Amino acid sequence: METDTIQKIYRIDRSEISFLKFLLESYEGIAVPRTIDDHIALVEVMIAPGFYHTFQELMRTVSKEMGMTPVLTSRFKGAPHDSQTDYQPSP
Repeated sequence: METDTIQKIYRIDRSEISFLKFLLESYEGIAVPRTIDDHIALVEVMIAPGFYHTFQELMRTVSKEMGMTPVLTSRFKGAPHDSQTDYQPSP
């Protein structure tokens, strides 16, 4: 059973930061977002491991509309996440 929270960092359209926060809050327990730098619109999302695939599906649905680009994926304890399971934005 996985216990480490998965950390993803995204660059996002600045006007969409609040929407991302409200969207993730509406899926209670899936992930917690935090703005790292609002000037360059860098957002960290801490994802509960049991909801990672749900999170991926959600991001596939909204990432293009929100101008989201993944920057980094890792686990909080420092072990890298398997990049083969990361979502790939639609072209």
